[in-house]
Amino acid sequence: MSTTPKRPIGNQEPEPVRTRFARLFRRRPAPAAPSASPRPVPPRPDLVLRLTRYLTAARSEAARWKDRADSYARERDAAYRERAQLLAWLAALHPATTVITPAADIDGEDGWQLLYLVAGGWQMSWHIHPDDVELFRHVTVVDPADLRAQWDGHETGQKYERIRGHVRLLALTTVASDGPSTGVIGEVRG
Repeated sequence: MSTTPKRPIGNQEPEPVRTRFARLFRRRPAPAAPSASPRPVPPRPDLVLRLTRYLTAARSEAARWKDRADSYARERDAAYRERAQLLAWLAALHPATTVITPAADIDGEDGWQLLYLVAGGWQMSWHIHPDDVELFRHVTVVDPADLRAQWDGHETGQKYERIRGHVRLLALTTVASDGPSTGVIGEVRG
């Protein structure tokens, strides 16, 4: 059995407005009618000067942020160009298993390409920006329907794990045939 009193459901009387909320329900005074000839308010020189300074500072700050964003964009573009050059080199090292095809998954910008490469028995793929396509003139161009240009479903993390695995495999082959090569020459003491 419940100890809370039963309240009627349905057509209840509304609760009275509490005094602390009364100000919300007061009528606002109607705006005054404009006078026939409004007097212009002269601008305050101190306010105009302060607002001019704020505007100048804001424009300077916006220009500084734009320069910073442009700098980051240049760095990003340089990094992507370097990546494309390394991919072109990698494609030249694996000519039998590397193809390039138009990218159908990029909307809004024409000229994007997809580079497919098989190394260590695993497929890897990269999007190539239209500005970098000329670096891949040595790669066989195929139709997107070509079997060599069919994505195997690998994700970015898997792609770079495949690269690390292939590097480990190549490094073991080098160590086995030539011995370890660190590039560090130490002093021989007798």
